[in-house]
Amino acid sequence: MKHPWPYGLVMLCLAFSVWAQKSSVGNLELHAEAMPTTTLTAEAAQSYRVEPSADRGLLLVTVMKRERGNATGIPAQVYAGAMNQSNVTISIPLREVNDGRMVYYLGEFRLTPPDELRFLVNANVLGTPLKAEFSRKFPKD
Repeated sequence: MKHPWPYGLVMLCLAFSVWAQKSSVGNLELHAEAMPTTTLTAEAAQSYRVEPSADRGLLLVTVMKRERGNATGIPAQVYAGAMNQSNVTISIPLREVNDGRMVYYLGEFRLTPPDELRFLVNANVLGTPLKAEFSRKFPKD
């Protein structure tokens, strides 16, 4: 079953460079973004089994290979975690989603707004390591 939301979000993030973090090694790119689950549409949340809540966030990660100006999402080994302002480490389990056009990884995590989390994402593609580090503020609604 193909789901347009994440593919569309991935393409929108790429087009407008709104990724929180992008890192590159050769023709490989790691893109990562975190957002409150309350920003998801009801359809997207249901399609990806994500429960929108003020105390839950979503991490979206994609690893891409660029060739001749085109970017293709590719599978990778991806691990993610975060640290809150109290220096408490949060492990973020990721699940791979392959919609036929793009491969991406989704991970849900708990948060206590207002908070700022520091994310660390590590990926490995056939022995090539990629790493992204970024911070994201989650205001109280």
